[in-house]
Amino acid sequence: MKIRTKLIVTHLLIMLVLLGSLTYVLVKRSSDLVFDSIIENANLSLAQVRVNLDHKLSSYEDIANTLYLNTSLQNMLMKHFPDLRDAYDEYFANYEPLDSAMKITQNVSHLIIYTDNPSFVFANFHLLDSEVKTSDWYQAVIKSPFGAYWTASYLNEFPVERVFSLRKRLNKEDPNSPIVVSIEVNVSVLNDLIHEESKGKRFIFTMPDGVVLVDSSDANPVKRLDELPFSQQIQSSDEGKLQYKVGKETYEVLYQTLNSRNVVKGMKVITLIPVTELMPKINQLKSLSFVLFIGACVISAALIFAFSMGLTRRFTELSTKMRRVHKDNFQSFIDVKGKDEVAQLGQIFNVMVKRLGQLVNERYQSEIDRQEQAFRTKEVELYALQAQIKPHFLFNILNTIRGKLLIAGDRENAHVVGLLAKSFRMMLKSGGQFIRLTEEIEFIEIYLQLQTYRYVDKFEYDIQIPEEMKGMTIPKLCLQPLVENAITHGIELKKARSQIQIRGEMIDGSIHLTVQDDGLGIQEERLAEIHRWMQEDSALSRDAHIGLQNVHRRLRDLYGEAYGLIVESEEGLGTKVTMIIPEQPFPRGDSDV
Repeated sequence: MKIRTKLIVTHLLIMLVLLGSLTYVLVKRSSDLVFDSIIENANLSLAQVRVNLDHKLSSYEDIANTLYLNTSLQNMLMKHFPDLRDAYDEYFANYEPLDSAMKITQNVSHLIIYTDNPSFVFANFHLLDSEVKTSDWYQAVIKSPFGAYWTASYLNEFPVERVFSLRKRLNKEDPNSPIVVSIEVNVSVLNDLIHEESKGKRFIFTMPDGVVLVDSSDANPVKRLDELPFSQQIQSSDEGKLQYKVGKETYEVLYQTLNSRNVVKGMKVITLIPVTELMPKINQLKSLSFVLFIGACVISAALIFAFSMGLTRRFTELSTKMRRVHKDNFQSFIDVKGKDEVAQLGQIFNVMVKRLGQLVNERYQSEIDRQEQAFRTKEVELYALQAQIKPHFLFNILNTIRGKLLIAGDRENAHVVGLLAKSFRMMLKSGGQFIRLTEEIEFIEIYLQLQTYRYVDKFEYDIQIPEEMKGMTIPKLCLQPLVENAITHGIELKKARSQIQIRGEMIDGSIHLTVQDDGLGIQEERLAEIHRWMQEDSALSRDAHIGLQNVHRRLRDLYGEAYGLIVESEEGLGTKVTMIIPEQPFPRGDSDV
């Protein structure tokens, strides 16, 4: 037998064994991954149903809380009316509009008030008699530490429909009040939550005590969780999964628990997925893998035959790889086979390419590390510049509070302290260098209110920022130093009452924020000096206008030479400082930038 034939037969056998083994392993692993992915998607779907259920129940709890906080309604329910016409007037004034709105907008079937006040003889008012007071549900509501209680579903008599209800005490005005509101909701509301998700699946909602609230099964619905053989495992943990086999059918059971609020704590959402529903995708994967295996075998056989027939082609391949390396492609390695001279040449070539790639990567990595270090140094410098802005403001406000507290403690000073506390919280808020413009404006309004306590009747202010700009991103604490500078250098020493105006507008894709005062203004020589260091971007100094200098340098470091501050002033007429930064919408879904 010729060597060429031996090579072809040997390579074909090796190829079949390797490809067969690899295909089997990949199919097995891929099938497991597909199955796990389907289960994970089902788990995500279950989590979405749980969240939707939680939100839906929360919406009705909000209704109950609204009634609980409605002082007029509770006062009306506790008031005895000798004349029933007065009771009718109160009913139609305070309760009937609320009842109609809830039924129309919130899908509430009935809104029932249980009261011991005989003045109300309406259809949706039930008198608290001994039967109601001794009922299980009423005792559960009265004894509940949360004052609220979700019931299981039950059949309503008129109209005939299956409902479940939230029952809550209305005892805000009188802690001993026996009044209870019952918000009845049609079970179809919960069925709508799983209408799309329940295709091919079964969903079960259970109460904390195991009573089934909703079961999407039409064939064999259960009324209690303990009717299912795996109920103990579900009750013993908040979430998880298990397999359940009935006859020839196997189900994947996933479950999660509601724990967002005490009133719904312990409710469970369960889904049962037939494994047969998951198999078509896995079978498709196996069929595709078989086709690919056959194709790979045919292609590999052709390649082996071609390789054996043309040994010189390896030299052509080596030449091609060399040309690729010449074009900076350092992943072009030779597939070395055998121990002949061509194989040795290929090994040497691979070592050379690998070493060249390592050297290039080391050079690139060194440059990246250097740039990253420079960036971190600049970032530390920016934070240092920002930190210099805060203490001056805090010191002045603390002196103001101290002065007023030395006189006497009253509501006015309490308000000042509250504003100061809020400003502290906003200044110390973590999250990075950038915030929304609306948050910066809110902080400035607090700052200006505090300054009005410090300078009584000294100035007034006006802030006008377009709504479309309030969601834009700006550097944190970049506008407040401009306002502080206007008060300190423009208004503080002026005897007459002054005004500060803060304006915002969009010009050619840039944000223009202006702080203008009608204070003392800046002398011509001093203004020229300010313009000089702004153009030269000089180092920090102990200058009186350090706030402007710090903000200007921050903005130029962040956005470039085209952005920063523009200072305009005329002695005796006032000063106008304009901050220009690029338009940057605040990232959606982040609490901070």
